[in-house]
Amino acid sequence: MEQQEYLQNFEKSLAEQLMKMLSDKKLLGGYTYEVEELTELWHRCAPDYMADAVPQIADYPLAAIAWAAYFGAGAAVLWDKQSIGEGENIYLRLRDARGFDEMDEYVNYLMLDNGIKQADIDNLENTLRSAAQSAETAIRKEGVEPQSVMAFHIFARVVKVFFALGASSALYLMGYKYEKVKVDLPS
Repeated sequence: MEQQEYLQNFEKSLAEQLMKMLSDKKLLGGYTYEVEELTELWHRCAPDYMADAVPQIADYPLAAIAWAAYFGAGAAVLWDKQSIGEGENIYLRLRDARGFDEMDEYVNYLMLDNGIKQADIDNLENTLRSAAQSAETAIRKEGVEPQSVMAFHIFARVVKVFFALGASSALYLMGYKYEKVKVDLPS
């Protein structure tokens, strides 16, 4: 129970810090989007993402972290296009287009194809690099033994946050926004 609470607090703190970073760079509007289909997609595809990302941690830790955001951004673009089949593993579709190493470039192409400006994509790329460095620093500050079970769980929380940030940034850049709506219900 203590471990779950620790992981939840770590995830919440990291998400808030990075959401502010992306909002300051005009890539989010001060919040992340809650899209049930994308959340379900993460849960369905996360094992495949983790299988590809975990071996990258030793040599390419920032890519292992940041690519989850590209996965999220690509998933959001495909969701917007209504181009996701029932139960489809979108991660494999994005990864297999050019391979794990070039998934960022492929997702950037998808975003451009969906009307997002190159300047915004460049801003997102630079900000995700900084965010991944911040996340790596946060992981190191926790003092968790590398390659331990706890290290795996922390990494899993970090990439979950990055998926949500990537999806939310893509939705934000495509013009999605939350608006307060007043609904008058009959008495």
